[in-house]
Amino acid sequence: MSENLAVHRPYVDGAADAGVSRRPNLLASVRIPPRSGPEMQDMVKNWNSKIFTHVTDLALPSQYAWREFRFDAHGYRLQNIIYAKHRSDAVTGISGRGDDGDPIVVHIVLSGWVRFEDAHHSITVEPGYMCVRDTRRKWRFWYGPGAVCQWLVIPRTRMSSSRTPKDPVMVACATPEARLLISYLDMLNDHDPSSLSVSGEAAMEEATISLLCGLISANVAHGIGGRAHVVVEAAKKIVDENLEKADLDPAVIANILDVSVRTLHRSFAAADDSVMSYVRRRRIEEAQMDIINGSAPANISDLAAKWHFSDSSHFIRQFKQIYGTTPAAYLRTLRVSR
Repeated sequence: MSENLAVHRPYVDGAADAGVSRRPNLLASVRIPPRSGPEMQDMVKNWNSKIFTHVTDLALPSQYAWREFRFDAHGYRLQNIIYAKHRSDAVTGISGRGDDGDPIVVHIVLSGWVRFEDAHHSITVEPGYMCVRDTRRKWRFWYGPGAVCQWLVIPRTRMSSSRTPKDPVMVACATPEARLLISYLDMLNDHDPSSLSVSGEAAMEEATISLLCGLISANVAHGIGGRAHVVVEAAKKIVDENLEKADLDPAVIANILDVSVRTLHRSFAAADDSVMSYVRRRRIEEAQMDIINGSAPANISDLAAKWHFSDSSHFIRQFKQIYGTTPAAYLRTLRVSR
């Protein structure tokens, strides 16, 4: 091993001979100091963490190919499942080998971002969201620089076909089912599972799987499945392109998206937001740009009317809520600064 390459791998100590495996807190770690691009790429490609058996073709994005690369994962093994919290510098690769041995994987993003793409989907998971994927379908993934995630891996054999999501499931961490699963995982992380009996571990493994299946079922049953995040992003794009239209409301947006109004509202609620709150925020932002660019009407009432606020007092309250001052005061401050 190169003296500049530090790698830690999972181990099982002598206690395994007695049928009890000891699980280290550090599951995997690697640090590769900066060096030439090709040499860095070879080291990343050849790194074998032993816990990511479904991951292949690791590589550094070209813009990071000459920088130090670090990855570390701390967590536990609970019988057949693995739970870890890990931090990664920017990296890409393939998740899934396309066979029945590939696991079900959950990513809970704490900071940064992770993106997954296959032939039918392109999903960016940001802080506050989790994504459940079946890796029997091959996915190209990208970790943004400094991404921090919680990560749960469950063998396919522990999930019946009826409980395995056919499409990726994106869930806001604020939903009750997600909060329950995350709290349970955090509880496990605070208590060393290796102290449990074999039957105790089996019970906790089954509880983890049941909580995940409940989360999947709750979202799919409500008709939003993995689409909530996608619906919100698509709706925001429609809003941004139609802010000047007076009739822009949930019914119009839902009709363009070809989803029900209920699904649209539920999708925004999962992100702790509402459709019309987003519309109002964006219109206030455009009004602010009018003031900055000098294109705002002469009086506040006309500016409010331009952006379809029913009265100027409502417009002023919304503006102050976002920018901490009234439109008139904002304009005065802008003139002084110029």
